[in-house]
Amino acid sequence: MAISIDWGTKVISVPKADTTLVTMSPFEIRELNINTFRLALRDLEDDMEGIPFLHTHNHNTTVTVGGVTLARVVEIINGYTITFENGNYAVNLVGANSNIGDVVNLNSVSVRVANSAGLTELNLAASVWDELVANHLTAGTTGKALSDAGSAGNPWSSAVTGNTDPGTFGELVGKKMLTVAKFLGLK
Repeated sequence: MAISIDWGTKVISVPKADTTLVTMSPFEIRELNINTFRLALRDLEDDMEGIPFLHTHNHNTTVTVGGVTLARVVEIINGYTITFENGNYAVNLVGANSNIGDVVNLNSVSVRVANSAGLTELNLAASVWDELVANHLTAGTTGKALSDAGSAGNPWSSAVTGNTDPGTFGELVGKKMLTVAKFLGLK
């Protein structure tokens, strides 16, 4: 069974088989990719049976503005509603922002909407972690803390010279141990 539309009642039916299984334990969770869903709706709209009827949805694709990609939006329109095949499971809606939660016909299925403020999940992490630390050196910020940490994650790659503040390990290595090394003729 595939996604179908009852054109007379404007009910879009989504069979469980058209969702992706995420987990079965402790209870069944499935996923519906909204972009894949809207493409299936477009296919039904341009079939001979669907052509005379009103469109089921509007679609705004992803848009990149100032280096930030905003999520796609799918809006179910013209009085269409959505019914998921009844059963004891949950469906996570992913891949776009939508109003599906507002037009779903209630039954035993838990429909989980995860609309964002516009950023796509895929580019959010990249936008944060690929940002230059040098652009974020305001006192009290995480960027400043990361910059101040320097090579704390790998102290062996850290230069000893200039790292000899009083009371630090750098002072011990830089002043005391290098003096011993010179004395022993190792330096």
